Amino acid sequence: MFSKKSPTSNLSFIANDCELTGNIKVAGDVLIAGKINGEIRASGNVTVEPSGVITGGVVCVEATVSGLINGNITCEKLSITNTGTFDGEVYSKRMEILDNGQFIGYRKAYDESLEYKSLLNEKVVSPEADKSTDNPQLSAVNA
Repeated sequence: MFSKKSPTSNLSFIANDCELTGNIKVAGDVLIAGKINGEIRASGNVTVEPSGVITGGVVCVEATVSGLINGNITCEKLSITNTGTFDGEVYSKRMEILDNGQFIGYRKAYDESLEYKSLLNEKVVSPEADKSTDNPQLSAVNA
C-alpha cells in the first residue's frame, strides 16, 4: 500500500529576505530568491527565482535564471526565462533563452575540464574570488 520514497537530492534555499556576501559551496541543488554577492559552487542545479539576484560567479550543472545574474557562469546548460536577465560570460554546452529573456554578454566555448577544475577549486570563476577567502559560515559543504 505504501511505497518507499526515492532518495531526493539536497536542496538549499536562500529566501527572498536574505542577503549573503561571500563564497558558497552547496552539495546538491540551490534555489535563490534572495541576493547573493559572491561565488556559488553547486554540485547540482542553480535556480534563480524572479526576486533572486546573484552578483558574482556561478559553477553548476544546470542554471535557470528567472531573476538576475551579473557575473560569469560555467554550466552544462543555461536557461533564461521570460523574466530572467543574465549579464556576463557563459561557458556552457547548451543555452536557452525564452521570449523576453535578456542575455547581455558573451558565450565562450565550453571546456569540460573547466567544470571539474572549478568544482575542485582549481579554477576561480571570478577574479574577485581569488582575492577573498571562503567564509566557513556560508559554506554548506566543507571541501
